[in-house]
Amino acid sequence: MNKINIKFNDVTDVSKFVHILSKYDADFNLYCGSYCVDAKSLLGIMTMDLRNSMWMTGNCEPNEASQIIRELGDVVAA
Repeated sequence: MNKINIKFNDVTDVSKFVHILSKYDADFNLYCGSYCVDAKSLLGIMTMDLRNSMWMTGNCEPNEASQIIRELGDVVAA
């Protein structure tokens, strides 16, 4: 999976994001500057400044990555 830009509008977006990623066996990381957390960790994400731009990487198959991006919808930033 390539780097995907992520933007959360509120805490509900974070909760939905974690719920979606938790359905997959792949590992995902969420980055904000030099800080990195497990993207499936609600607590980890909540320690980050949600106002800043973030990006996610993961080790999943390309077809699975496409499905994940579709499911994430609005939190995937352009």
